[in-house]
Amino acid sequence: MSFLDELAFGPGRNWRAWVRALLLLVVLVALAAAILYLTVAGDYAYLKAAVYTGAPTGEYHTVGERLAARALKKNGHLKVVVTAGSVENINRLVGENGRCEPAFAFVQDGVPLPDDAGLQTLGRLPQPESLLLLARRGRAIASFEDLKGATVGIGPEGSGTGFLMQHLLDNSDLKDLGWKPSNYGLEAQATLVQANQLDLAAFVMNENAELIRNLVEKYDLEIVSPPGIDGLTARDRWLHVGKIPAGYYDVGRQIPATDKDVAQVDTLLITNACVGRAQRVAFLKLLSDEFPAFVRSNPPPAARSQDAAPLADEAREFFANGQPALPDRYFPRLVNLMSPAYWIYLAMAVTVLLNGTEIYSRFRLWRIDANRELLEARLKALVTPPLTHDQIKALPTGAVLKSPQDRNAAQDLMKDLEALRSRCAAQLQSYVTPMGSEMYYRYQESMMVEAIAALSTLLCRSNGKGAS
Repeated sequence: MSFLDELAFGPGRNWRAWVRALLLLVVLVALAAAILYLTVAGDYAYLKAAVYTGAPTGEYHTVGERLAARALKKNGHLKVVVTAGSVENINRLVGENGRCEPAFAFVQDGVPLPDDAGLQTLGRLPQPESLLLLARRGRAIASFEDLKGATVGIGPEGSGTGFLMQHLLDNSDLKDLGWKPSNYGLEAQATLVQANQLDLAAFVMNENAELIRNLVEKYDLEIVSPPGIDGLTARDRWLHVGKIPAGYYDVGRQIPATDKDVAQVDTLLITNACVGRAQRVAFLKLLSDEFPAFVRSNPPPAARSQDAAPLADEAREFFANGQPALPDRYFPRLVNLMSPAYWIYLAMAVTVLLNGTEIYSRFRLWRIDANRELLEARLKALVTPPLTHDQIKALPTGAVLKSPQDRNAAQDLMKDLEALRSRCAAQLQSYVTPMGSEMYYRYQESMMVEAIAALSTLLCRSNGKGAS
């Protein structure tokens, strides 16, 4: 009676069949649950890392908090770390004393990166940052010459603002203006500009950041954009010019009073070698969910930082597909060990190896069969006319092998048969013998055993003894 026939009788007739069906269902459900648990489709379960941002009032930190909140909703854990800015973020990514923490970082393009530090780029944020030079509202500044000898706040030490301003001051015509840079906190330098203790306050930030809006309104500041800003930025391929329209911050008070050309720079997403592929792909997926234009805006076209931090393979594949590849989605543990491309190469190598062992095994089996046929021919040559194994066993005592030469030939044949049988048995146990091929070796061995038994009988009876 089949299993389905047993169920047809109902639970009253055969309850064991129903118990078996229930157990089978439980096993299938448990197996499906285990498969789903081991996948990361639809969530960020493999995202467990830190993200280095910037000052707590800056845009980097705001974006980091948003990403962490989104990741947490789908089992991801992103630790937001407050820093001074891009320069400190790079130092933290590299690590100290050989200690490396899996982390991502927001890094302003153009910030120098150490060579051979294992850093890689994952892309850029869709919205660039602007270099905003803020002065007291109403101050007449028609050209850079009006800012000769100006005192300038360039942000905290270790910030991207400080690096960019120092770079412009050291490598441009601004050096001849004799600006006096100094490091201050973001809001502190705005306060000093209002108090007329600083001429300018520099910020590298998204122009739509809440902090910029608050500072402009609270301290009555204006964006300074002297003619020639486009020529200044054209000297570095990672800088470009953007425009802030009049009234962008306050239409009623007309802040800014006119359209302002500002230098802009991209924000790169950098990671270190301690972050595995599954975490990188999860972070890219998180960014694409947070920023709909993230994939369209990447890869970065001309990022200076990519000279020392090339675009990661995971990012290049992600941007090409627009989403995680199937291996990244369903086999995160495997891709963490090795890239999917290398798994394909490994599968190809295993296939070639298995096919090679199959061919090698067939070759050895062919040689065993050919040698056995030669030994069988020598056995048949010992008796006239040639007889089968059963016929040889039925011969009377002393019927054949009367001469010493024939007996010596039979003894040599016995040694060769034993050696070939041992060789066949060894190859049967060999690692290169494919599964399922054992039966062919056993068949050859059984035929050799029969030949050995017939030859043994022949030798015994030729010596005048009975078969043993």
